Order: sequence, then C-alpha cells, then structure tokens
Amino acid sequence: MATYTGALTGLADKLVVDTAANTTEEERVTSADSGRMYIVQIDATAGSPTTDEPACYVKFADAASITGGGGSSTVPSLVLYAPLGVITSYVISGGWPFSDGLSYWAVTTAEMAGDASPTADIKVSIVSS
Repeated sequence: MATYTGALTGLADKLVVDTAANTTEEERVTSADSGRMYIVQIDATAGSPTTDEPACYVKFADAASITGGGGSSTVPSLVLYAPLGVITSYVISGGWPFSDGLSYWAVTTAEMAGDASPTADIKVSIVSS
C-alpha cells in the first residue's frame, strides 16, 4: 500500500512511498489531479537476482487511462527496469506528465501480459507535483 506525503515545496510537492509494490495497481496515488513525476527510486535490495527473476519492472499509467487491476489489464505509458539486489533511481527531466493522478504496479517482466509480482519486497519512492 502506498503512502502519500504532501509536505514538499518547490519543483515538486508530493512524495509517495510504497514499501511492498506488487502487481496490484496503486491507483491515483497523487490524488486525482494533474501533475508531473520527476524522480522514481526503486529499491530492490530485498531480493537477489536469479536466472528466472533477474529484475523487476515498475509500470506507470495516467489514472485517466487505467482499467483497474494492474498487471495485464492496464496498458502502461512508462515502464522502468530495476535489477534485483540494488537501488535504481530515475530522474525525469521536465517530469513525466499525467492528467488524472498517477497509478503504478510492479511485475517481473516488461511484457504487456506480465502479471507476476516480484518475489521480494520492492520499495518504490516517487517525487511528483
């Protein structure tokens, strides 16, 4: 479950932290507002890479286009790769825009039909406006 903190100032004013991201779609974690996602940190240090599961993928969608349920039911607009065992950070110059809130979910494959949750806890932190 994602938690929302609205206490930042300046470029971005929202911090979302999910300590156990999985295939369950977290919907409108920034509230039902438009904004931009500037920084994403994916902490996959709780897991170790294996041949079957070397990484996880965090998929993002504008809540205006979600179908609910995550995994293979919503088409992601952005997919970020994160190898297991490390922390991966993405800084998006100018921000990734969304119009009706931000939704995301974590899976073990980049494929559209991928619907398996990572076996380890994946922490996702997002800074947005």
